[in-house]
Amino acid sequence: MKLIPVLLATTLFAPGASIDPGKEAINFLEKVRLGKIDLTPGGDTALSPQTADEKKREIAKRLERMARDLGSDPLELGAVRTDEDYAAVLVRKVGGFDPSRLQVFSVALVKRGTEWSAAPLPASFENAGTGYAITLRKRLDALENWMLREQVVDLEKLREQSAARMRQKIEGRLSNEELRGFDTSEAVQRFLQACAQQDLPTVLGMLGGLSTTLPDDWPARLKSADAAMSAGLQVKRPWRLLMSPEVLRVLVHQETEDDHGLFSVACLDPASGGTGAAAPRIEVVHFEISKTDDDFWKIDPPDAFLRHDEEEVAEEPDQESDADLLDAFPLKWQESHPAAPQAEASLLYQAASTALQSGDLPSLLRLARLDEDPAAARKACTTAAQIWWTLHGPGIVHHAMPLAFHEQERVAAGLYQFFSAREPDRTELKALYFEKSANGWLWTPEPPAETREKLATQLSPAIKQWTGHWQKTLLADSYELIEINGSSAPTQEEARTAVESWIQTTRAADVKASLLLTARLADPKGGAAVLRNLGHEISSARRAGVTSQVTGIYQGEIWTGVGVEIQQGGKTTYPFYPVIRTPKGLRILIEIDLFASRGREFLNKTALERLQKLGGPAAADDLRPLFVEFQKQVGSGKP
Repeated sequence: MKLIPVLLATTLFAPGASIDPGKEAINFLEKVRLGKIDLTPGGDTALSPQTADEKKREIAKRLERMARDLGSDPLELGAVRTDEDYAAVLVRKVGGFDPSRLQVFSVALVKRGTEWSAAPLPASFENAGTGYAITLRKRLDALENWMLREQVVDLEKLREQSAARMRQKIEGRLSNEELRGFDTSEAVQRFLQACAQQDLPTVLGMLGGLSTTLPDDWPARLKSADAAMSAGLQVKRPWRLLMSPEVLRVLVHQETEDDHGLFSVACLDPASGGTGAAAPRIEVVHFEISKTDDDFWKIDPPDAFLRHDEEEVAEEPDQESDADLLDAFPLKWQESHPAAPQAEASLLYQAASTALQSGDLPSLLRLARLDEDPAAARKACTTAAQIWWTLHGPGIVHHAMPLAFHEQERVAAGLYQFFSAREPDRTELKALYFEKSANGWLWTPEPPAETREKLATQLSPAIKQWTGHWQKTLLADSYELIEINGSSAPTQEEARTAVESWIQTTRAADVKASLLLTARLADPKGGAAVLRNLGHEISSARRAGVTSQVTGIYQGEIWTGVGVEIQQGGKTTYPFYPVIRTPKGLRILIEIDLFASRGREFLNKTALERLQKLGGPAAADDLRPLFVEFQKQVGSGKP
């Protein structure tokens, strides 16, 4: 009978049965993977105030390692065991189908009052201030031993179930009947479509995942495809050639004999030229296709697709043996993406300007002339891709700003400034040449020398005119504040909407849309400050792992200030955006860049003095106390 209280006090629950400790365990691990764990006593863990600093550093390092193990895969609650005010929780990392990526994490929790709090170390109540009473220590040892034992058992169970889970997921997208009914062309197209859509279950099905007898190299197929799909937009080559939305790809060859076949895909990757002056290249990837014992068509990728290395697989294409297939790319591309010639040169200039700014490479290539000899057509494709990548690659943000258009008989040219967010004051003028063909006007990415010479006399004066003076045209979208008065400050909701739109447009690197949200002071030299700050905001917003949220809104008579918290790489900054109502709508004065961060006192003072000089004392006096309130909120002191 003495055992009954113990049995009642210690209970084992199935996943989801114990909501409070289980939910807190998952919340704890989510904070760990984001690097947002507060390890101060009373923070995000049950860390004891008596924990030495050296031990805290050791705990922080262990949690950093755990964050790397957690990765980005989803978490689900496993078994939970409680003993009065103590709990042990198993949390599973699932996602994908590669058994080696599955993991189980153990979290110890302590209840303080009505709240559960995670112990700072995994699978341990150490440094959680639990005390050293012998009877309690035995109970906690039992929970710790259960976590260590069940973690291994549960992981093995997960891995045993992974094959069944994988098959179930595949069958939800691709049935045996469908596979058996495909001819070779349908099988190839389904595989390529699934890769482009990053549809892992279908890709695995086409690689043989539904076969009664899996391919001999199935672990490599599963691991490599799973890793590629998990990488998303950061997928490495050669899977990038089939998966990235930036890559243009066409089927250029297919042959079948009995139960075996071969197909070849030509791929134009805009990024393959690197960051230097080299143009991208067209590459051909060859796949075999064969029938399984189940009478399914199965895709057999080359060895390069089955490697799972940390480094990107980059092999030089065989240009000589694949020459005819490389030459087929432009023709095959236009079969599925017909050219879009324009009736007039000016309409082509407008269409090219839109395509350059939209980030849609296929739309840009449809405006290009590809009906010349194969070598010239290939060169036109790679040149178009190189120009597009200059504007839309993940590195420096550029914006193609149309400046001038010139037409002469059957040739024309459009002049653009390629605005750089990193070097906003730099002049980088580029001309696109257009020619009239039998069907209308088309862009010639590689124009002949006579076309350049014919338009040189018109372009030279335009280049001279716009060098150093293009900023005025770009800044036309930014409203100039000739007079600042207190007619009506934006409401808090209006100001929030304006700043959230600003965050979205800068993250999207949309220069024109961002400038349409700005105002600038009436200062001939102020435009440079606007462009510099815009460039900085766009570059910062596009960095990996950046999160932004509005944390405070402060309304005055002229301005409504919006405070934002930005986190990136473990650092936090607090920009403050002044929003004003203008005849053109709400605008943000980004050249007055205020940050409620320590070490910014001098720069903040200089910015407010600039506002007072150019906008008037009333404008500065209205904004200053709003900024001070924001500084108090984030605890950075006064300016």
